[in-house]
Amino acid sequence: MNLALLLGAMTLMCWMVGGAVAVLGTAEHSRHHRHEMAEFISLGLNLLGVACAIAIAGVVLAA
Repeated sequence: MNLALLLGAMTLMCWMVGGAVAVLGTAEHSRHHRHEMAEFISLGLNLLGVACAIAIAGVVLAA
């Protein structure tokens, strides 16, 4: 169960940081290259969060 809590914390952290990167990367004064990089990083963090959420389900169902 500790593993599920760790994965839950990682999921929340990935989604929060991904959202912050998305918001900061879409500021009006940001450059086009910076905007594309922010989108890429945000997508990667969100996909990592989804993978952690799926792993949580696997850990909980296996217990």
